[in-house]
Amino acid sequence: MNIILVAINAKFIHSCLAVYSLYAFLDEAEKKHVSIKEFTVNHSEDLIISELFDLKPDVLAFSCYIWNITMVLSLAQTFKKILPETKIVVGGPEVSYESGDLSSYGVDIVVPGEGERAFKALVREFVSREFSSPAWLQDMPGNFGTKKGADFALADTGSFNNNSFATIPLEDIPFPYTGDDAGLHNFGNRIIYYETSRGCPNQCGFCLSSVTRGVRFLPMDRVKSDLSAFLSAKVHQVKFVDRTFNCDKKHAVDIWSYLIENDNGVTNFHFEIGGGLLDDETIRLVGQARKGLFQFEIGVQSTNPDTLTAIRRSVDNQKLFKNIRKLKALGNVHLHLDLIVGLPYEDYPSFIRSFNDVMACFPPKLQVGFLKLLKGSSLRENAAKYGIQFKGQPPYEILSNHYMGFETINKVKKIENMVDMFYNSGGYHCFVKFMCLKFDSPFDFFDALSVYWEQNGYHLLSHKKAALYTILYEFGKRAFPSNAMTISELLKFDMLMKENIRTFPKWIDAYYHYDHKQITRTAGIHIFKYDICGWLRQEEKKFAATLQKKEIKVRFDYTRMDEERYSQL
Repeated sequence: MNIILVAINAKFIHSCLAVYSLYAFLDEAEKKHVSIKEFTVNHSEDLIISELFDLKPDVLAFSCYIWNITMVLSLAQTFKKILPETKIVVGGPEVSYESGDLSSYGVDIVVPGEGERAFKALVREFVSREFSSPAWLQDMPGNFGTKKGADFALADTGSFNNNSFATIPLEDIPFPYTGDDAGLHNFGNRIIYYETSRGCPNQCGFCLSSVTRGVRFLPMDRVKSDLSAFLSAKVHQVKFVDRTFNCDKKHAVDIWSYLIENDNGVTNFHFEIGGGLLDDETIRLVGQARKGLFQFEIGVQSTNPDTLTAIRRSVDNQKLFKNIRKLKALGNVHLHLDLIVGLPYEDYPSFIRSFNDVMACFPPKLQVGFLKLLKGSSLRENAAKYGIQFKGQPPYEILSNHYMGFETINKVKKIENMVDMFYNSGGYHCFVKFMCLKFDSPFDFFDALSVYWEQNGYHLLSHKKAALYTILYEFGKRAFPSNAMTISELLKFDMLMKENIRTFPKWIDAYYHYDHKQITRTAGIHIFKYDICGWLRQEEKKFAATLQKKEIKVRFDYTRMDEERYSQL
């Protein structure tokens, strides 16, 4: 029996925890019949079909999410035509809540909810049928599968009761990344996903975690054993998929303490946390971590109280932003803050306030996402109540609602593009911060930049890095003509922070008062007319839109990859 677990990831650097957990739950005899194949949505369907066809599988089992379901169903439909005897199994969140009849796509079995126990039962069923009857495929009594209690049973329907999904103690699932096929040596610089809990204490209307109740945790001795494996292998990044990692303070503190004490100096750990749940004791602990050890993602989503109530999200915004500022002041944690466009009661003025509230912290990264009406989420069930129109195909992104029409949402998309290109990319830090302070608000700056970008047709072209700096200079000079020299200096500083520039655009007045022996491949000394270093050293609350005109000498060290790349001479 040849059973292939297939993962189709969004990017090459991603991996699929689901298929490794399913594989780990099998016993050694069962694993002999199962293997894992990972692809990405950027691979051509022809390539994936060819790779899978060469394996001559008896069963193909796909893990389904919003980013891959369209490709999965197309692959299943095609594969059924070339190897009709192959059994097609699908599972995962995208088919757990509203799967419908997928038989037209060649799908034979749907496994909803948590799949470890059901997939194990399926493997046993397939293996036993293969050896008991050569017609095992035809003997299968139905087209779809569902779980009933702890067992797997076949049924004639693709409609499932979400409340009937059986759960499993997390400690029953072995560490997913062991053995020749699933060992950590297979991942290189890819992101490794890991979970220490399932479920979420919050019931946010846009999230699939809202359909489950309670949180189950992996025992701490097992967690530490797993983390030790990551640390010993010196993997690049481990991304925890726990929905609100610090919902249990002791659980979070024990893990953070262990990682701080056993830091290997290499591995980065990413956590999605509730910023409002932090206290001073926990923040002090986090402050002891090596710079780069932790990365925190905090979902602000909105600062509108009516919006937060509508999506069943209980947040003390004052405490949340106070904690965010404390974390940022530590200087050792990379912060990602999230906003969602299209939530109930969040009209355009309200979103502007939410955006400016978040940008007042100048987080290292601000992700502006657009509401996705996920299958099984309460907002999808209540879409009519809020007048939500959304795309019928994955990822089911919002088109409009009672509070924002399509024209407004489309305008915000253009602004989001500027945020992602010039803020989140990290290559324009000084310029963007100066502009956010110079305009009436950060939102006004990104709004004006998005209008300028489109008016000049830049959205229709691809741009080299040097051209982007020139575009920003022209925009800044046009907006604030009297600050042209300051803008030029700030962009010069940004360029040098990014790489060792030897040839500057003509609009930068670059001086080289030093012998060329001093300017090597790993270092460069440059003169600035403004005290940019002093400006960057100021506390956030003291930042101003003007800089002191004072000539300074700055050395850029290109052996460093962080904010300490520059030093004033």
